[in-house]
Amino acid sequence: MSDTTTNSEKLKCKACEKEFLIIPQEQAFYKKKGLPKPENCPDCRRKRRLSLRNERKLHKRKCDKCSKDMISTYSAESPYKVYCQECYWEYLG
Repeated sequence: MSDTTTNSEKLKCKACEKEFLIIPQEQAFYKKKGLPKPENCPDCRRKRRLSLRNERKLHKRKCDKCSKDMISTYSAESPYKVYCQECYWEYLG
């Protein structure tokens, strides 16, 4: 058994109840940043992060530069400037 495994802390995921390890490097990171230890396993944490992404809602809106109709993940009411592909590449230069 490696040194990393012997100093690891075993926790149980609150979402799926699967056991997971927190290795010493992770423990040091959480302590240094003043963060609590995770309550969920890495898989459940990843699923939660992905569920917060806006990949499925698309909005019809106009390009903020040329007013061409386009589809975006940002609604027309969002405070962000959104460009069509042509204007975006022109903006990048």
